[in-house]
Formats: sequence, C-alpha cells, structure tokens
Amino acid sequence: MIQISPVSVSLAEALIDDPFYRAVTVESGADEGKRQAVLARYFDLAIIEAQGIGEVHYADADGAAIWHTNEASANDSARYIAARKHALAELLGRAGFDAYLQISESMATEVPPHLANAWYLSILGVRPAARGRRLAQRLIELTVNRADRQGATCFLETFNPLSLSFYRRLGFHEEIRCLEKVTGRDYWILARLPLSPADND
Repeated sequence: MIQISPVSVSLAEALIDDPFYRAVTVESGADEGKRQAVLARYFDLAIIEAQGIGEVHYADADGAAIWHTNEASANDSARYIAARKHALAELLGRAGFDAYLQISESMATEVPPHLANAWYLSILGVRPAARGRRLAQRLIELTVNRADRQGATCFLETFNPLSLSFYRRLGFHEEIRCLEKVTGRDYWILARLPLSPADND
C-alpha cells in the first residue's frame, strides 16, 4: 500500500474545493473521502516532481509551498514531468486525466512569453485548522527572497479571488484575468519582479 505523507493530506484538506482539483478528481463523483485520498496522492507526486526540478518548503505537516524554479536541466525537467504525468494518468482515471491535460494546456497558453523562464508557484496550501498563523506567507517568502537574490521573476495562478490581496502584499502585482473553459471559472495570473537591495531598504 502506498504511504501518503501527512503534508499531502493537509494540502488535500486545504485545496479540495479548488475548481482545478475538483475537475481533475471528477471520477471520485460524490465520494469526498475518495476525492481527498486521490488529491493527497496527487500532492505527493507534485512534491516528488518539485524536489527534482524546483523546491518545496514545509510548515511541518500543516502545509507546503511547491515551486518549479527553472533551475534544472532540460533533460531532468522532461524526465520528472513525464514520470509525474504517467503516474497521474493512472491515479486520476481517463476523465480526470483528460481534464488535467485540457486545463493545464489551456492555462499554459495564457502565460505571457516574458514569464517563460520565471519561477512558478505550483501549489500553496495550509490545512484549515492551521490557518491564521502566517504560515502561507512564511512559506512563500522563503523562495521569493531567494528569487530576489538571484534576480528571478516569480509567477502563480489562482482561482480564488479572495487570495489576490494576500499575494499583492507579497509583491505579486501584475495580474491577468482569464477564463478557464473546462471549469467555467475565472482565474488570475500574478507575477512578481525581483526586488533590488534598494527596494528592501
């Protein structure tokens, strides 16, 4: 039996109502327990991928920030991405994996060309019982502070309009509003330019 990490269980609790994750777990139907188990495994796979092509920061078992930092070689990136896709095809089932591909490919076309080499915040989540302790902010700051030192732009996508003010406070100001057709929901692309030492004074 596959062992699921506690932090992935927390991510599943945090993100189970996100339109993207509901779409890719469509084969769970009305079984929310099954959906949460599938998502926990999904996040385990995302962590494995990011450990190879980016970085992961943890708030103990309460949550995580999962990044693709564009620092891995093209061969390593292709290998990790292909391995994850293969595992997702089995995990999500035909309908869920088709939704995953359609949404991912559609959203990729909306990313502006100038963000092609930017560091990407793939997943951020903190379990509901642990919110209110600034864990999400601290998780993001670990990577954006390093991005500032290296002169790297960062970006993310969110379906949650309530999260926009949170990301703005962390320096993500450039915004593009898009419509995702599979879910029928709006989402936002936000980018953050690196701060210079003078900007931090």
